Amino acid sequence: MAKPGRPFKADDFKRALARATEGHGSPAVAVAAAPRTLAARVATPFPGPAGVVAAHDAAFRARIARAESGATRPGEGYGARNAASGALGRYQLTPQALRDLGWKDAAGGWTALAARHGVGSDEGFLSSAAAQEAAMGAYLRRAEALLHRNGSLARSGGAVPGLDGSPVPLTEAGLVAAAHRRGAGSVARYLAHRNTAASADAPPLSALDRRAFAAVERRLRDFAALPYAVAARPERAAAPAG
Repeated sequence: MAKPGRPFKADDFKRALARATEGHGSPAVAVAAAPRTLAARVATPFPGPAGVVAAHDAAFRARIARAESGATRPGEGYGARNAASGALGRYQLTPQALRDLGWKDAAGGWTALAARHGVGSDEGFLSSAAAQEAAMGAYLRRAEALLHRNGSLARSGGAVPGLDGSPVPLTEAGLVAAAHRRGAGSVARYLAHRNTAASADAPPLSALDRRAFAAVERRLRDFAALPYAVAARPERAAAPAG
């Protein structure tokens, strides 16, 4: 069962989306202004290259980098490029992801927002660790906001039956990592399907859905034990005394 939390107010969500899509100001300023969750207070911040301070734990970003670009050390993977998908850098951000963040335009050109981070070309992005960390921070905040909106992040603390029938833990780290891999919409569809998995009228899975859900499930399992500081969510209300 998901842990209770106070409703996510409209003004909170607008601020979260503003941080996700714009990252107003330098990454360090955006982090300082982010709501301080319990996880954020106890987690060790990740000191990124060139003094960038990210809101999320070093272990989480390192695991994403290892899964996406094969990077095993802090300085590795920044120059990685996937010729097939066009994904760039340590965290393999796709052209669509960079468009969603406002770093690229519809024609594939780099925008004024990217220029504020010193990026005007693919090569410039690949050569700037600081810019990649800033883009990754914005991407994760956007994923968090979308997971809030579709109700997936509220499931943290619970579990669902996996495709093989064994329990899959739902944690903030796992849910955000799964959204990074397959998108927040796929995470919501996976959770909805697994909620009805034991029902006689559960819809059958197509081969395409099974592949997508398997990828979501792998991320949920692989990242379940990692700490994660959710920047886009206000603190949960304290449990009532009694």
